[in-house]
Amino acid sequence: MGTNYQNFFDKDYQKLLDKYDKKSEDYKQLKYEYQLLDKKLKTRDKQLEIAINNFEINAKMKYQPLLDEKDKLLADKDKEIARLKALLNIDGTNAGIPTSQTPINKKKVIPNTRTKSNKSKGGQTGHPKHKLEKFKDGEINDNVDFGLESCPCCGGKLTETGEICKDELSYRFVPIKRRNHFITYKCNCCNKEVHQNIPNRLKEDNQYGSEIQAVALSLANEGNVSMNKIRHIIRGFSHGEIDMSEGYIAKLQKKASEKLVTFKNDLYKKILASKLLYWDDTVIMINTKRGCLRFYGDKNIAYYTAHNHKNEEGINEDGILNTLSKDVTVMHDHNIINYKYSYQNIECNVHLIRDLEKCKNNTCHEWCDKFKILVQKIIHDRKELINTNEHVESFDIEYINDFDNQYENILYNAIEENIQKNKTHYDKEERALINRILEYKDNYFIWMYDFSLPIDDNLSERSLRGAKSKMKIAGQFQNEKTAKYYADIKTYIETCYRNKINPTDALIRLMEDNPYTVNEIFNKQND
Repeated sequence: MGTNYQNFFDKDYQKLLDKYDKKSEDYKQLKYEYQLLDKKLKTRDKQLEIAINNFEINAKMKYQPLLDEKDKLLADKDKEIARLKALLNIDGTNAGIPTSQTPINKKKVIPNTRTKSNKSKGGQTGHPKHKLEKFKDGEINDNVDFGLESCPCCGGKLTETGEICKDELSYRFVPIKRRNHFITYKCNCCNKEVHQNIPNRLKEDNQYGSEIQAVALSLANEGNVSMNKIRHIIRGFSHGEIDMSEGYIAKLQKKASEKLVTFKNDLYKKILASKLLYWDDTVIMINTKRGCLRFYGDKNIAYYTAHNHKNEEGINEDGILNTLSKDVTVMHDHNIINYKYSYQNIECNVHLIRDLEKCKNNTCHEWCDKFKILVQKIIHDRKELINTNEHVESFDIEYINDFDNQYENILYNAIEENIQKNKTHYDKEERALINRILEYKDNYFIWMYDFSLPIDDNLSERSLRGAKSKMKIAGQFQNEKTAKYYADIKTYIETCYRNKINPTDALIRLMEDNPYTVNEIFNKQND
């Protein structure tokens, strides 16, 4: 029994062993086949990789020029879009254009380089309020009574108990029909008939007086009103009693100009004796063509000239810039022509800040902001220093050395950015700005060494603003002569105004053949 059981067990074991051996052989065979397949797959992957690389190489060789052209076109398109956006965003704050050239459909932006403060709008604490004071009894020259006949509430009878007074300051345009009497006499000695000399302004039997002539001239040259509107305004104020023709108003301009020949000659000599002078010019329209109105002056002098063309010939014809000596300092917006003459030049920093802002908008380069902030800081520091010490004359050497270091670092980075970063349509324009700042450093920042010198040319800008308004309102000058008449009268009015003389009073004296003289104006200023 035992033997049979052992035999049976041995048989089963052998069967299992045979199965295991067979499975082992099958596994070896499968492993071998797997290895073969794996090698085939790796070979296929390698072949596929080679094929793909070859395809990419061939495709790149075939299509790369087209792709490069596409990229170039896209880059050019991006530059053009940036350029057009910059043009749309140009205004008085980021370009050297006057605000008067702002398109009609676009809101005018007034340049303002001042940093924002936390102060509220309007008058500050401690600032005296501007208001009319109640009149003194002796000042009253008109009284109007407002009474009641019965109570507005119940209709009852009223008893007067007092009054409430409310004053108002007004003006009444009353035409004056003045008759000037010149008494005639007979001399008992020579038997001749004599009378006081009749002024030239009264040569006609009837004429407009100097006061109303002054009003017309003021409207034309201060108010920048056109001739036909001047006529309508005066006729409206006078209820139709004063009705000047447009031709008469035009003749007034000529007459006033002719009376100012001596005044302008004397003021011209005064300008040549100045140690600091501002000048600028602006385009005006003369008979549908571009002409030029030029300003020379300072805080006390305003001297205007007009020409058909904005060129060097006109400047030399004025006889100012080409006559000034090397001892004179001239403030201007950057104009290369200034460096042809002998005087010391100062460049306007407000225009520089606008140019930096424009460059930043066009290129997005960081140096523009950094340099603008630097300029604004030293302007602010100068003002603070002057406010705290009125006797200070310049920055100390340490401050100037620190500025020089920052100046050099920023301009070095500017050159690097211009060469390497974000290449744009405006690269040449930016490089021109960098070169200008480098070349004219002393002219831009000479005021750091002498606090008596100005920082900007804003005085000239303000002096020419009225002319741009006149072009908007009146349109143009008929010819060069009428533009010169305007320049002459503007010279007289503005100079009087700068020296605290009422322009209307000055015009009345002018039309009475007794204009303020240059000596009278400046002696009055010194009194």
